[in-house]
Amino acid sequence: MSGDAAAEQAAEYVPEKVKKAEKKLEENPYDLDAWSILIREAQNQPIDKARKTYERLVAQFPSSGRFWKLYIEAEVNILFYFSYKHLMGIAAYTIAVKTS
Repeated sequence: MSGDAAAEQAAEYVPEKVKKAEKKLEENPYDLDAWSILIREAQNQPIDKARKTYERLVAQFPSSGRFWKLYIEAEVNILFYFSYKHLMGIAAYTIAVKTS
């Protein structure tokens, strides 16, 4: 297996517990135990992968402030990360210019 194929397979890997949770949600879309598993998995994923889960979650529970908060926090965290990287670049450049 090539490195690209291995990386692609790893990127597509879905844990068994997530598969089981998805199956439970097919039977009962309000199963909070199953949603908890998906939420934990989403919290460990990049936002571009997790976004679909969060969108499904708030569509299923549109009046849940708690679930909206989880989704918003995931989105805000990525914005903070990019702002942080941008500011660190500015700081590094400014320090280099001022000290040379």
